[in-house]
Amino acid sequence: MTTERLHYPGGQAMDATQRLRAVQASTSTEKLTQALEDPSPEVVRAAIGRLVDLRGHAAANALRAALFDVDLSVVGDIAKALQRVGDGGVAEMAIEALGDERSTRRLAAIRALGAISTARAASWLQSALDDDVAGVRSASLDALARLGEHASPAAAPACARLLHDPLPHVRIAAIRAVARLEPHPGALLAPAANDADRLVRLEVAGHVASLPESAAKSLLADPDLRVREAAARAAGTREVGALALLLTDDPAHDVRRAAARALGATRDDRVADVLLPGLEDPDALVRAAVLRALEEILTRATAVRRLCAELASERAERRRVTVYALAHLSAREAAHDLARLADDPDPDVRLALIASAEVLFDEPGALMRYLRSDADPAVRQAAGMWLLRAGRR
Repeated sequence: MTTERLHYPGGQAMDATQRLRAVQASTSTEKLTQALEDPSPEVVRAAIGRLVDLRGHAAANALRAALFDVDLSVVGDIAKALQRVGDGGVAEMAIEALGDERSTRRLAAIRALGAISTARAASWLQSALDDDVAGVRSASLDALARLGEHASPAAAPACARLLHDPLPHVRIAAIRAVARLEPHPGALLAPAANDADRLVRLEVAGHVASLPESAAKSLLADPDLRVREAAARAAGTREVGALALLLTDDPAHDVRRAAARALGATRDDRVADVLLPGLEDPDALVRAAVLRALEEILTRATAVRRLCAELASERAERRRVTVYALAHLSAREAAHDLARLADDPDPDVRLALIASAEVLFDEPGALMRYLRSDADPAVRQAAGMWLLRAGRR
């Protein structure tokens, strides 16, 4: 191995970093060819680059000899290097290796075909989708996904067949390939929405906006909270109704927060009414997400006006959380509407006013002096403490 050939002048073996530096400085074709066997992928990549820079097309023989015997993570680098020096035989080598009885060779061939990105490679990669080894099928899916526009129109339906593969990681790779290859993948991906494996459903949840409505609803109501969260993040305008239910009813705060963000991403001012119940969420991060969403769809000034309208709500809890929401926005322009709450029938609303006074009023002293005579002892005490602190300042 190369680690036995590369030594310090005193005979001590080099570590990977020192071997990398030695390769980067080398001008010896022999040593660079030996370095293609190095156990470190970074050293091998450096050797590939140096060989191409120094030898050009003359490096092709050494690179071809190493193509299927290096670490799988480096196969694509060698294939691209051969393509770069004008070696037209790399595709033929890879196609021939697809018939090798050794699965490692077939995997290397797939990596090579995926790296050179030619239309010719696509049909051979599709044939590998029927391989007996799951790793080969999964690698073929990944390679087809990387080919993108170079793949044939038949590639996406061929990949979709593996949505029914017995192994979950192959089904996940199939979702990624179909989503990459098909401009409108929803119909092909729909079966994955009811997959028995949560990781498969988690993967397809990222494409919920393109799925048929029934499949999208299934993912948004999935028993796994991470699947619901992923589906909520990826949802669009069509799913506003489902997102509204998640925002108010889902037991997981991560899901409710994702729903708030997705509602804000619609940029539709009609969604404001759907968002407002989220102001009463027990989780501070959800409430913050609701406020950000309101600002996104309404602009800050319009959001403040919309919140001021909620100060007249019949529900005391809505009035209370609206005070804190306006405080979060430092909405001093709402001071006139807020001052009316000094006579609110609910003491918790008046306490919220005291707690937020410094960010909502330019001169809150008069309000505090008024509330110091409040009928509720807790309000009187809070106002008195505020005045005491203000006096000390």
